[in-house]
Amino acid sequence: MSDDPISPVLRHAYGRVVASLLREFGTHRLAQVEDGLAQAMLEATLGWRGRGVPSDARAWLQRAARHRIIDELRRGRRQGSSADAAQALDEATATEATGPGLTDDVHDDELRALLACAAPTVPQPSQVVFALRTLCGFSTREIANRLVTSEENVQKRWERAREALRTVDLDLELSPPEWKARVDSVLRMVYVLFTEGYFATEGPTVLRLELCEEALRLAHLVAEHPRASTREAWALVALLHLQHARRDARTDTEGLPVLLEDQNRALYRRDELAMALQALEHAASDGLDSKYHLEAAIAAEHAFAPTFADTRWAAIVSLYERLARLEPSPLHTLHGAIARSYAQGPQVALAQLQAMRPPTWLGGSHLWLATFADFHRRLGDVERAQEFYEQAIALAPPLERAVLRRRLAGLRHH
Repeated sequence: MSDDPISPVLRHAYGRVVASLLREFGTHRLAQVEDGLAQAMLEATLGWRGRGVPSDARAWLQRAARHRIIDELRRGRRQGSSADAAQALDEATATEATGPGLTDDVHDDELRALLACAAPTVPQPSQVVFALRTLCGFSTREIANRLVTSEENVQKRWERAREALRTVDLDLELSPPEWKARVDSVLRMVYVLFTEGYFATEGPTVLRLELCEEALRLAHLVAEHPRASTREAWALVALLHLQHARRDARTDTEGLPVLLEDQNRALYRRDELAMALQALEHAASDGLDSKYHLEAAIAAEHAFAPTFADTRWAAIVSLYERLARLEPSPLHTLHGAIARSYAQGPQVALAQLQAMRPPTWLGGSHLWLATFADFHRRLGDVERAQEFYEQAIALAPPLERAVLRRRLAGLRHH
């Protein structure tokens, strides 16, 4: 889509219209829904340039796309298509021209589409692509750019999702355990989506804000829905706002990452921090009982510390220990050791990591090596620190490589 004023309107409406049409026509007609909406968007782009964007842009798009889908079903019936298509045509033509649930149920429709995509038959990479394409309105090329992968790979993931969704019912007549599992899967999908945007280690930028903003929108969609809302959902909302509030301080004027200890905390967005606190009130009534609760608590310690030196490192160490017990991961241990290095000293943290047997993917990563370099730097062992920095630089993505080179240059000047 182009950069003209119409594009944001189309992007904003896309997911909502698709979700409503899927509810009416079924997930097995996803391709027809997309084709119908694409034709409607093309007509809108050509027409609205001359007469301006209408106040009911989403309703206009939904009506136009719906008419095109019905036309396609009529052609299919004339050509002797399935009885299912004929029934869908009869049901569609019996409803009002505006289509069902145009205004009141749009958020419910989006949630239904998310929960349908979270079916166990849909692989998580395909879930993320489905959310970005169907509910966020990104093109295949845009998704490939934001996920730093090929358009061919994105298309394959999309086709897997579309194929799996052929047998998924949007009515979601699920048992309580199945419902909870679907909601949990949606939260994981949103978490991955935000992480892809906020902690980008590949590509030209540290932050891909469009992914972060869509993840936040979808997280709110779940947390604010009467049936889907859970403490875990609100904890995820809090976590995402706590991280997103620091975005302006995370890069310098050259677009390079700024380490936490060097960030200008005056740039943290106080309005978002306040939103995070409100979400935590909903989330933490019964304690910190999920990964999202614990990660939000860690993020809050960083976001609300007046300075890096004033951070409550002992509290963060304790939170990482709880997180490692809840969801064992060598990454949690690594981050906990970094926090411990500020609470108890780098020697203690170094001994902890040296006693570990990290998996190959971590032990041979730039993250692991850079941590060892930093510990040795702080202990005054310049020679060992230099060795680890050089090894980390050889493995790091370009943006992080630039930061590590600065650290190494500073070490050599001392």
